[in-house]
Amino acid sequence: LQSLYAARDSLERDLRQNKLKKLLEKILRAIEDEIREEVARDVNVSWMELDWKKEQLEQSVIDVCRVVTLKERPQPRIDYSAKKCPVWSHDGTCSGEITNPMQIAIDDRTQNIFVADNGAHRIQVFDGEGNHLYQIPTPPRPIGITLSDEYIFVSADVKLIKIEKSNKQSIISVETDDLVWGIDTNSNTDIYGCESNNRSIAVFDKDLNFQKRIKLRTTQVGPDTFTNSIKLYEDKMYVMFSGYSAPPPFHLHILDLEGELVKCLIEENEIGSSEFFSIDRLGNFIVADWEGDQIKIFSKEGTVLHTITSDMLQGNQKFYRPFGVAIDKQNRIIVANMNIKCNLLAF
Repeated sequence: LQSLYAARDSLERDLRQNKLKKLLEKILRAIEDEIREEVARDVNVSWMELDWKKEQLEQSVIDVCRVVTLKERPQPRIDYSAKKCPVWSHDGTCSGEITNPMQIAIDDRTQNIFVADNGAHRIQVFDGEGNHLYQIPTPPRPIGITLSDEYIFVSADVKLIKIEKSNKQSIISVETDDLVWGIDTNSNTDIYGCESNNRSIAVFDKDLNFQKRIKLRTTQVGPDTFTNSIKLYEDKMYVMFSGYSAPPPFHLHILDLEGELVKCLIEENEIGSSEFFSIDRLGNFIVADWEGDQIKIFSKEGTVLHTITSDMLQGNQKFYRPFGVAIDKQNRIIVANMNIKCNLLAF
């Protein structure tokens, strides 16, 4: 079997040349020839032993094939370069209009779009085609929003609010120790909120009972920064830091669930300033850069994949301080402009 094992070692080279089918046929013929030779040399050899040798060799071939084809498999990608850009909503306080929108959340099941309409003290809800469905008043100004199957969770100044989707009524409202900005929820419906001034994450259960405070232990950001947005992804916290100094600092860090720094993903100068970001199904980061009037897409390693600038758009499709950003199952980027012309765009 030594010659066959030597042939197996050359699999990687051949597989790189797309010769998988021919190579497997060659190996299988070699296995059959080896069995015949074993029988010819020793008529007493057991078929059980031959079957075992055959299975061993076949498994080794399968293992190598699996490794090599995984290496050579093209990486999936999403093309953000050529998107239509309908305008779904306009500036105003009437039904279906928005004023100073903040965070956006998309319902996984219905693909309805929930917008924290800060200027009009309400949550605006649109379907996946941009048609206005309904609005929910929130007496404080809503900032962050996240969803579970049954509930809408909203951060509003120093309050957290829990709203039932079915009857659109607020059922719990609690005071928080600090201004809570962006929020997200995990699979257990625990709410993780960015405490803006404390540079920490406050964790609440689904009934908004305070559970713990996670101090973010990172020395990579300056004293003039604050936490403003969080996404939970693959058992990690992806936290955005920003500020109002000149030039404004911006960082996107990966931390474990205890607050320890794992990786500095995006550093200063790569973004003007940002409040919210989203993560697509491939782990790419979509960042709304309100200071630069642009949307930037980064890979999970932090490399810039694509930039959508306001100069690339026309008329009322242009960016005017893009604040809220989310991505739906069709890989459309939903953007909420916050200033001059408040509207909702889809790419």
